[in-house]
Amino acid sequence: MWTLLILIVAGILIKFVYDMNKQKQHVAKQGGMQHKYRILIKRIKDGDPRAKIYKDTGDSVTIGLSNMGGTTLFIVTQTFRQVTIQWKVESPVLGKHSLEWEFDEYLDQNKMMEKITNDLTHYQNNVMTTIGYPDID
Repeated sequence: MWTLLILIVAGILIKFVYDMNKQKQHVAKQGGMQHKYRILIKRIKDGDPRAKIYKDTGDSVTIGLSNMGGTTLFIVTQTFRQVTIQWKVESPVLGKHSLEWEFDEYLDQNKMMEKITNDLTHYQNNVMTTIGYPDID
Protein backbone atom coordinates (compact mmCIF):
# COMPACT_ATOMS: atom_id res chain seq x y z
CA MET A 1 0.00 0.00 0.00
CA TRP A 2 2.71 2.48 0.99
CA THR A 3 4.79 1.54 -2.02
CA LEU A 4 1.90 2.34 -4.33
CA LEU A 5 1.30 5.67 -2.62
CA ILE A 6 4.99 6.59 -2.86
CA LEU A 7 5.04 5.66 -6.57
CA ILE A 8 1.96 7.80 -7.25
CA VAL A 9 3.40 10.81 -5.40
CA ALA A 10 6.76 10.37 -7.16
CA GLY A 11 4.99 10.13 -10.52
CA ILE A 12 3.04 13.33 -9.87
CA LEU A 13 6.20 15.12 -8.74
CA ILE A 14 8.15 13.99 -11.82
CA LYS A 15 5.30 15.11 -14.10
CA PHE A 16 5.16 18.50 -12.37
CA VAL A 17 8.92 19.08 -12.73
CA TYR A 18 8.75 17.97 -16.38
CA ASP A 19 5.86 20.38 -17.08
CA MET A 20 7.66 23.25 -15.33
CA ASN A 21 10.77 22.68 -17.45
CA LYS A 22 8.61 22.55 -20.55
CA GLN A 23 7.01 25.85 -19.49
CA LYS A 24 10.42 27.51 -19.09
CA GLN A 25 11.42 26.27 -22.55
CA HIS A 26 8.16 27.68 -23.95
CA VAL A 27 8.99 31.12 -22.50
CA ALA A 28 12.64 30.89 -23.65
CA LYS A 29 11.49 30.21 -27.23
CA GLN A 30 9.53 33.47 -27.04
CA GLY A 31 12.62 35.44 -26.01
CA GLY A 32 12.38 35.07 -22.23
CA MET A 33 10.21 36.83 -19.70
CA GLN A 34 11.63 40.31 -20.30
CA HIS A 35 10.95 40.01 -24.01
CA LYS A 36 7.60 38.25 -23.84
CA TYR A 37 6.17 40.71 -21.30
CA ARG A 38 8.16 43.77 -22.36
CA ILE A 39 5.09 46.03 -22.70
CA LEU A 40 3.79 45.07 -19.27
CA ILE A 41 7.24 45.47 -17.71
CA LYS A 42 7.74 48.85 -19.37
CA ARG A 43 4.35 50.07 -18.15
CA ILE A 44 5.15 48.93 -14.60
CA LYS A 45 8.55 50.64 -14.69
CA ASP A 46 7.01 53.80 -16.17
CA GLY A 47 4.97 54.12 -12.95
CA ASP A 48 8.14 55.15 -11.13
CA PRO A 49 11.44 55.90 -12.89
CA ARG A 50 13.34 54.42 -9.93
CA ALA A 51 11.80 50.97 -10.51
CA LYS A 52 14.16 48.26 -11.68
CA ILE A 53 14.25 44.56 -12.38
CA TYR A 54 15.34 42.71 -9.26
CA LYS A 55 15.11 39.13 -10.45
CA ASP A 56 14.62 37.34 -13.77
CA THR A 57 14.21 33.57 -13.93
CA GLY A 58 13.04 31.29 -16.69
CA ASP A 59 9.41 31.75 -15.71
CA SER A 60 9.19 34.94 -13.63
CA VAL A 61 10.46 38.48 -13.41
CA THR A 62 10.35 40.77 -10.36
CA ILE A 63 10.14 44.52 -10.88
CA GLY A 64 9.97 47.15 -8.17
CA LEU A 65 11.63 49.63 -5.93
CA SER A 66 12.79 49.81 -2.36
CA ASN A 67 13.61 52.88 -0.30
CA MET A 68 13.05 54.38 3.14
CA GLY A 69 9.29 54.50 2.42
CA GLY A 70 9.13 50.73 1.94
CA THR A 71 9.19 48.19 -0.84
CA THR A 72 6.86 47.77 -3.80
CA LEU A 73 7.20 44.72 -6.01
CA PHE A 74 5.42 43.37 -9.07
CA ILE A 75 6.10 39.69 -9.70
CA VAL A 76 5.16 38.52 -13.20
CA THR A 77 5.01 34.73 -13.37
CA GLN A 78 4.33 32.59 -16.41
CA THR A 79 2.03 29.73 -15.51
CA PHE A 80 0.39 27.16 -17.73
CA ARG A 81 -1.21 29.25 -20.51
CA GLN A 82 -1.57 32.17 -18.13
CA VAL A 83 0.41 34.95 -16.54
CA THR A 84 0.04 35.79 -12.87
CA ILE A 85 0.92 39.27 -11.65
CA GLN A 86 1.40 39.85 -7.94
CA TRP A 87 1.66 43.28 -6.33
CA LYS A 88 3.29 43.33 -2.91
CA VAL A 89 3.91 46.35 -0.73
CA GLU A 90 5.65 46.59 2.63
CA SER A 91 5.54 50.05 4.15
CA PRO A 92 6.50 51.17 7.65
CA VAL A 93 3.51 53.53 7.58
CA LEU A 94 0.82 51.54 5.73
CA GLY A 95 1.92 47.97 6.54
CA LYS A 96 1.79 45.00 4.19
CA HIS A 97 -0.57 44.82 1.22
CA SER A 98 -0.88 42.51 -1.77
CA LEU A 99 -3.10 41.88 -4.79
CA GLU A 100 -2.95 39.26 -7.52
CA TRP A 101 -4.24 38.98 -11.08
CA GLU A 102 -4.34 36.14 -13.62
CA PHE A 103 -4.63 36.74 -17.36
CA ASP A 104 -4.43 34.64 -20.48
CA GLU A 105 -0.77 34.78 -21.50
CA TYR A 106 -1.66 36.25 -24.91
CA LEU A 107 -4.05 38.96 -23.69
CA ASP A 108 -3.05 42.47 -24.79
CA GLN A 109 -0.55 43.63 -22.15
CA ASN A 110 -1.96 47.16 -22.22
CA LYS A 111 -5.35 45.73 -21.22
CA MET A 112 -3.66 43.81 -18.41
CA MET A 113 -2.08 47.02 -17.17
CA GLU A 114 -5.38 48.92 -17.39
CA LYS A 115 -7.05 46.32 -15.15
CA ILE A 116 -4.12 46.37 -12.71
CA THR A 117 -4.06 50.19 -12.59
CA ASN A 118 -7.82 50.42 -12.02
CA ASP A 119 -7.73 47.79 -9.28
CA LEU A 120 -4.74 49.42 -7.56
CA THR A 121 -6.36 52.86 -7.67
CA HIS A 122 -9.54 51.48 -6.13
CA TYR A 123 -7.61 49.48 -3.50
CA GLN A 124 -5.37 52.39 -2.54
CA ASN A 125 -8.36 54.74 -2.25
CA ASN A 126 -9.98 52.26 0.13
CA VAL A 127 -6.80 51.98 2.20
CA MET A 128 -6.43 55.76 2.45
CA THR A 129 -10.09 56.17 3.41
CA THR A 130 -9.74 53.45 6.05
CA ILE A 131 -6.79 55.19 7.71
CA GLY A 132 -8.47 58.58 7.63
CA TYR A 133 -7.29 60.25 4.43
CA PRO A 134 -9.93 61.75 2.13
CA ASP A 135 -10.86 59.88 -1.06
CA ILE A 136 -8.39 60.90 -3.82
CA ASP A 137 -10.63 60.12 -6.82
